[in-house]
Amino acid sequence: SSDLPSPTLAKSHLGLDACVLHSMGVLQSRLTRRSSRGTKLLLASVLLACCKYLVAPNSFYGPANVPAPTDESSGVAAVVEQHAVKLACLIVVISFFLTNSEPPASPAPAEASLEKRADYNKVLMMSAYLSWLSGFVNAVCILEMGMTVAHHTGNASHTGRLAGIDAQRFAMAMVGFWGGAAVAGYSKVSGETLYCGRYSPGLLSAAMAVAGAVLIQYYGGGPLVAVPLLAFSQGLQNAITRKHSMLPICTTHMTGYLTDFGSGVGAWVRGVMDGQGPGLKRPSFFALSILTFALGGFAAKKSRDEYGILAALLPAALMAITSLGLVPMPAPKAKA
Repeated sequence: SSDLPSPTLAKSHLGLDACVLHSMGVLQSRLTRRSSRGTKLLLASVLLACCKYLVAPNSFYGPANVPAPTDESSGVAAVVEQHAVKLACLIVVISFFLTNSEPPASPAPAEASLEKRADYNKVLMMSAYLSWLSGFVNAVCILEMGMTVAHHTGNASHTGRLAGIDAQRFAMAMVGFWGGAAVAGYSKVSGETLYCGRYSPGLLSAAMAVAGAVLIQYYGGGPLVAVPLLAFSQGLQNAITRKHSMLPICTTHMTGYLTDFGSGVGAWVRGVMDGQGPGLKRPSFFALSILTFALGGFAAKKSRDEYGILAALLPAALMAITSLGLVPMPAPKAKA
């Protein structure tokens, strides 16, 4: 029949359909490969917009006390003072991408019990050291800006009681901490990396946030920008250590540790009286971190009296060095 397509024409249509289907498959595969990158860019853009809105003056919690540029400002100080929010947001976005570059996770030891792990002493000392760094950063912020950035129970109370009056600075500290933890969660960071002496881009990002916040405050950017950025660093650090396979290790706030220390000692005393029970290894772990957090505050007081806000550059530098896997040093390989 003349209405039926010729065999040649039918084959050409089939060839065209196959070509179109192949092209669509290639396009789909390329879009799939790029979807992860596109998602990260979209999230970073949203994060940037949220940061800019939340720290803007006259937002939900009332007018912000942002210093106006002065005629005396010049050079770096003028740039930081006028663009503090943009610089802080840029640091957050860079931290997001940097944290996402973490190498594959280190395998966790087979023994997950704290007391029985072969690397107990290494985990003990590293946790105490990170708590010292956090205590230092937190104390400098208290002394310089009257705010806590490592723990937020008080900030939550102040946000509620000062809503519409002066709650913005407390709310922004909590938002910053939450943002740091969210970056760590999205990036699927490993809690074992730091304790294995390996490179940790997450802790490097936290160090960069501390240094950036210090310079923003030093050059007149204001506490409303510097405090959330410091809190961001602490949320990021704490979220990393809490992913440890042994237990959720907290290195920035000690209320839970104080509870665990008291509970552990009580259980030990009861065990002594009954003739059996847990030892003091676990309570000692919590007690040492509490002590070093306090010692970090002591060191911050002495350093801040001499150097002001710039004293916090010391823990920032130590965090960066630690993130490169230099503290603790990797164990030497056994001789064959």
